[in-house]
Amino acid sequence: MEVLVKKSIEQSPFFVVPLFEGKGLKEASQYVDSQTASLIDAVIRSKDFEAKKGTSTLVYSPSGQMPRILLVGLGKEKDISLKGYKEVIGNAVIAAQGKKQTALSIRIPQELEKKFGPYACGYYGALAAMLAEYSFDQHKQKDAQVIPMSSCTFVSQLNGKDEKQLIKGIEEGRLVAGVINDIRHLGNTPPGIMTPTLLSKETVRLSKNIKNVSVNILSLPDIKKLGMGCLLGVSQGSVEEPKFIIVEYKGGAASSKPTVLIGKGITFDSGGLSIKPDAYMSDMKFDMLGAATALGSILAAAKLNVKKNIVALLPSCENMPSGSSYRPDDILIAMNGQSVLVENTDAEGRLILADALCYAHTYNPKDVIDFATLTGACMVALGNERSGLFSPEQSLIEGLLQAGSKAGEYLWHLPLGEEYSEAIKAEVADIKNLGGVGGSRYGGASTAAAFLQYFTEDPKTKKTYPWAHLDLSSCYTGTKGKSYIRGGANGFGVQTMVEYLRG
Repeated sequence: MEVLVKKSIEQSPFFVVPLFEGKGLKEASQYVDSQTASLIDAVIRSKDFEAKKGTSTLVYSPSGQMPRILLVGLGKEKDISLKGYKEVIGNAVIAAQGKKQTALSIRIPQELEKKFGPYACGYYGALAAMLAEYSFDQHKQKDAQVIPMSSCTFVSQLNGKDEKQLIKGIEEGRLVAGVINDIRHLGNTPPGIMTPTLLSKETVRLSKNIKNVSVNILSLPDIKKLGMGCLLGVSQGSVEEPKFIIVEYKGGAASSKPTVLIGKGITFDSGGLSIKPDAYMSDMKFDMLGAATALGSILAAAKLNVKKNIVALLPSCENMPSGSSYRPDDILIAMNGQSVLVENTDAEGRLILADALCYAHTYNPKDVIDFATLTGACMVALGNERSGLFSPEQSLIEGLLQAGSKAGEYLWHLPLGEEYSEAIKAEVADIKNLGGVGGSRYGGASTAAAFLQYFTEDPKTKKTYPWAHLDLSSCYTGTKGKSYIRGGANGFGVQTMVEYLRG
């Protein structure tokens, strides 16, 4: 889909006019003919449409010059956010597709250009439009598929430097949205197709021809040589071979320490021998979205030419039940030599992340951030609108919270502490992969984070690196999605990391 900037709507078949409460005809009339302006005025005066947040109404032009005009409510001007702006754009694109339109024009309110700046309006506008247009429906009959958009035109009266900033924002928003849609596609792909091997091949394909990006795929012999006993243990029940995927972007000085991003890449999670009930096994193709987020973040940063060194580590395997599966009461040895008692084979994500956190030490990193669809406990605590953030580093906490707030991908800081670290100690091994505080099922998100924190320390040197963990409780939106983005994988976290890495 093309994303353009123009000063008029010309003969747009679908024109979107976002309005604030209490501001109506004057804002819309400068773009439409007098007959249509009168009709819009009548709609507003009748109070059938009051521009309240999330409301819209469709007006048909009597002149026929602009067949459809969608009035969209922004709510009160003082309450508008970039997230709200993105939702309006996304709603408009999906509404246009629902009317079988392939092109639309959207007026950018001058109030938003002043409040957020031209660049942000262009960047988040283009990003929202492209994310909304995406639909994973390639397996449906052609006549049931969503009609792709050919163009989305933003209408603005900006000139000079402001217009250039708006255009720059749109260009960069398109780059990031393209990456996010690519990784959404990986997550939405059926698990019988999206194996660790395909994930590694797709990583190579998506990274190809991006300046300063290289990919190294470690296969079973390499993983064994490195002593990644946790990744090996989780994967041994599957006929699919595990992969340890390394993506490096060298955008900074050679001497600069890298930021390391780690993503959980379980391409299907049956629970292993601790098998999930059928209701909880649906959507387990999404258990690799932590890896998708880490991959999308590094590729988006590279395409934006961020002046930093970044590494993405993507441990990937399936968690399947078979005669060769790892068992409850098995003891696995992580890459750093620490032993882990397996209390439940469905707590597998933290195990494969443990080996990746050990491997991160080889980079002497500036900071390490991991992403994982890790615990149902975090979803119980926060729902699917926020993701849990864990870190002992206040600067990391503040930086990520600020980046998430700006991107409209909200995080919530949850606790780490002695009680959670004590809960994962084991009698027959160094630690265990399940624990609770005051009860076996209490504090599950925090004890899982404490398990990961354990591997941020090198047992030989006792050195730790700055680390944060994001439990992606809102990694997908469910089968029906939301009005501004369709169901399935939503690419949560990439927009936040772009803000963080650019900061």
